[in-house]
Amino acid sequence: MIRGDSQEYELLKRWCDTLSFKNKPNHVTTCEIGIREGLSSKIIMMSMKAKINGTPYHHIGIDPYNNLEYQHYDHTESETCDYTNEMRDTMLKDFAEHKEEFLFYNITDIEYMNKHCNLDVTYDLVHFDGPHMTKDVLREAIWFADRTRDGSRLIFDDHDLFDMRHVAMALTYFNFKVLEEGKHKICLIRDDNKS
Repeated sequence: MIRGDSQEYELLKRWCDTLSFKNKPNHVTTCEIGIREGLSSKIIMMSMKAKINGTPYHHIGIDPYNNLEYQHYDHTESETCDYTNEMRDTMLKDFAEHKEEFLFYNITDIEYMNKHCNLDVTYDLVHFDGPHMTKDVLREAIWFADRTRDGSRLIFDDHDLFDMRHVAMALTYFNFKVLEEGKHKICLIRDDNKS
């Protein structure tokens, strides 16, 4: 059984279940930064697969694992977290039955963005649960927002632990607005038809 270490999974599921496409897409792509044990990715994938009716679909998972030492929050020191390679291997076994849809990148968010900056991929939903320093979240949010479409959703975990106000303000330049906010998770939606 896939476990999670976060909260408000019911909000994540609802935001996935209510994602609608303004036009029928040729391909649907979702993404999670910071997979850990994989529960959020599983929720996203099951929700999408139930609603896309055979449309080609991929879920991208980005996580370096390997017990890296880094500064996790704005006002803390660097530390080594327990994101072990053994945890990665267990997650991959849990997702083995989804190997056609699940594309795993065992690299950092920055490495992923640098490697894929010229690819023509549109992201319909992104769950941000990797680095929680404001500058890192802002960098990720802008990179992915620029590769979304009308109706795409950006979901941030632990938004109370970084400066979400500045992130949300920057995303207004890409027509994102807050759809709903929980205590720990927040969902923004791209609305190109602002009135």
